[in-house]
Order: sequence, then C-alpha cells, then structure tokens
Amino acid sequence: MTIFGRPPTYPFGGMAVGDTSTLPAPTPADVKRIARNASQYGQRHDKVFRCRTDRQTRLMTITRAR
Repeated sequence: MTIFGRPPTYPFGGMAVGDTSTLPAPTPADVKRIARNASQYGQRHDKVFRCRTDRQTRLMTITRAR
C-alpha cells in the first residue's frame, strides 16, 4: 500500500477522546498557529480539542475533548 502526500504535521487525526499530545511552542506565533490549526481541524472533522501552554517550558498540551 502506497500513501501519497505529505505526512501530517500534527497528530490530530489519530487522537481518541481523552488523548493528549505535547508540542513545542517556543514563540507566541507558534502558540497561536498550533491552537488555530487544532480549532480548524476540529471544526472540519466534528472534533473538539483543548490547548494549554506552559509558559515556563514553552510546551503546548493538546487534549481531545470530543
């Protein structure tokens, strides 16, 4: 089986309800971009994601809520 196209940047497609994923977000622009991408993916695929950023470590934790 051959898969075409670019590999996914974010793990939103493979997340089940309650799963979490942690991504580095070193700049405020990265925080905004990742949160926007999670929101858009959720709207397009009828899923809900919550994003939380730890300001000390600059890591964003994404949780699938629904």
